[in-house]
Amino acid sequence: MRKTLKYSVLRYSPAKISGEFINLGILFSEESVNFHAFYYSKNIARIAKFDDMLDPKVLREFLSGIMQDIEGFSTELFFDIDYYVKFYINDYEFEKPKIIEYDDLDEIVDALKKTYFRFDYPKNERPTKFEDQRILADLIMASGTDFSRNKAVQGKYSESIHYDLVTADYYVKLFDFDGKDLKRCINTAKTWAWNSNYDDGKKVYIFYRYSQKKPEDSKEFKIISDIFNDSRADFFSIEESADVLQGAG
Repeated sequence: MRKTLKYSVLRYSPAKISGEFINLGILFSEESVNFHAFYYSKNIARIAKFDDMLDPKVLREFLSGIMQDIEGFSTELFFDIDYYVKFYINDYEFEKPKIIEYDDLDEIVDALKKTYFRFDYPKNERPTKFEDQRILADLIMASGTDFSRNKAVQGKYSESIHYDLVTADYYVKLFDFDGKDLKRCINTAKTWAWNSNYDDGKKVYIFYRYSQKKPEDSKEFKIISDIFNDSRADFFSIEESADVLQGAG
């Protein structure tokens, strides 16, 4: 039987109205094996560039302090992740804890760290689209929802449309825009936006990975975003997928 791990991502968001944020750390909790840990991004320089008001030294001390706090919980002390994250608000905020199923604890922790701290790792160790799909599948399983991977559904003209994940209520399509010629991706976006307007009434989630510091700074990415936002599809970054799939978004 697969086990479940709870986790919450600590984000820095100096301007919540604009929706901009950057991931700082991840808090994990697995009561059945008494595992509680906090890991933070080692790429402090990149985080500091996100907002020139951040002091790298102060930020590192802040994150290190959380790590030491979590390490202070002994086997005799009960750790309640839902309660703990409530103490961090405003610019520094833990998202609502998520639940993900796993077979190997070390493996899922490593996978989540790579998902949220992509630039802590060399290019050859960063998550692939297949690995992103596996994380999303584990999130869906933890919510108790049945799903299929890589399933073809019938389109408006009886053509086959292949989604990465399909449930009774929604379809999921993943896009990795990193390293791609975004001009060539615009027509692909038009195709999938059109498909979403003629589905069978289910929601369509388009999850993308695009690692520009500010995606809106790219003219081509903005066009792609506008195309999906003008369709029935819901367009989110891969980092927002857990919120969406487990109902917190």
